[in-house]
Amino acid sequence: MNLKGSQKSKHLRQSYKLLRNDFRSSNKWEIPCVKRCTVDITGIKLVGIDKTRQSDNSRNILKTVHFFVEDYKIEKLYNNPENYLYRLAQYPHVLTPDYSLYRDMPLALQISNTFKSRWCGAYWQEHGLSVIPTVSWSTFESYGFCFDGLERESVVAISTLGALTEKEYFLSGYFEMKNRINPKSILCFGNAFPEMGDEVIVVSYLETTGRAK
Repeated sequence: MNLKGSQKSKHLRQSYKLLRNDFRSSNKWEIPCVKRCTVDITGIKLVGIDKTRQSDNSRNILKTVHFFVEDYKIEKLYNNPENYLYRLAQYPHVLTPDYSLYRDMPLALQISNTFKSRWCGAYWQEHGLSVIPTVSWSTFESYGFCFDGLERESVVAISTLGALTEKEYFLSGYFEMKNRINPKSILCFGNAFPEMGDEVIVVSYLETTGRAK
């Protein structure tokens, strides 16, 4: 095929999005590495990606962007990452997308969702954004990939939304995360379980919606 001009450019962009092999990896699944972030998260405020704007002049501009929303709202961040760089660069820090890892989801999809989250983080770091990786897990089987691409002593973010009925699985993964990467700080979106310890910095769901008392 003889591709010319914009047609060739479009073909190259499509190939790039299919390969996704532009970031280093040392793990079995070639999940990209999100470099360790040393940001101080004391007193951090969050804003959901669905509340951000292309040109934000509100108080949200001082907040860190989170992605603890439905997957369909963040799929575009991976599919067309270049379209959202300017928007995200306005904010001091961004978390990586929280693509779902459900216990009854095929492991192939869980691996893919972990890859997509780390890939977005590596891509944003390459373009100068301050990135805090979000960590998710499901069952014991997910431990073989869900912590890949995270450097030890990183600042990380997690969420307890929906974990009340999954407490045993959640805490098992939580302590596995602490053992494997020994996070410097842990940002928790949602209420923390007492077993998680005092080092967790909690940001409630209501705070991000403006309805907190």
